[in-house]
Amino acid sequence: MMAENRRPYERKGERRVERREKFAYVLDYLREGNPLDKHKIHKNRPFAQLLGTDYFMLMEASTIKELQIEEKVDLEDPSFGVKVDFIISYDDLTSVAKDTLNRVIKKIIEEKEKLFVEFFNKSEPLTLKLHALELLPGIGKKTLREILEERKKKPFESFKDIENRTGIKNIIDIIAERILIEIERKDKYYLFAYPIDHKKPQAAQQQEIIYVGYLEKLK
Repeated sequence: MMAENRRPYERKGERRVERREKFAYVLDYLREGNPLDKHKIHKNRPFAQLLGTDYFMLMEASTIKELQIEEKVDLEDPSFGVKVDFIISYDDLTSVAKDTLNRVIKKIIEEKEKLFVEFFNKSEPLTLKLHALELLPGIGKKTLREILEERKKKPFESFKDIENRTGIKNIIDIIAERILIEIERKDKYYLFAYPIDHKKPQAAQQQEIIYVGYLEKLK
């Protein structure tokens, strides 16, 4: 149940438990390292850029085995030979990693369909005027009303069920676009991705960050 006597989100600056990814997908593998990488240990040693599956964290990891792009790795299993060194930002990704990112996000959404369907069933207003569902691209007041009316009749069971009953098309693409917005830090609300503080200009640091974390709440 999500109905607790507290705000359904965390604000930047509040005490919070740091998250850790268990599984991740490979966005890029650099066999010879990358001379342009800002981390000294990755300039001439093999490493991978990864996307976590629980919090959509971007990471750089040292590797002792060759990895394939879009391969899923267990970060807690020594047999994969992957050691996370740094949490990184979207701007740190290579061009290959950026090209791979959207495909991997969609893979994760498909794997976690049940959780995302529960988001459509149980998401709540964030403020008096803004519902969490309205943060999804293309969902305005009219579509929001349709979703709320339909889920009141009967909870949604799948992406296809949502599409058939509300007229929304390409649910996976819509969710993927929202997650990418959060990874790129283009909005103060984080429905799915965990916000990481990176060194930014002073003005950017002052922007409010609100972590809602629906996937974490609905597990």
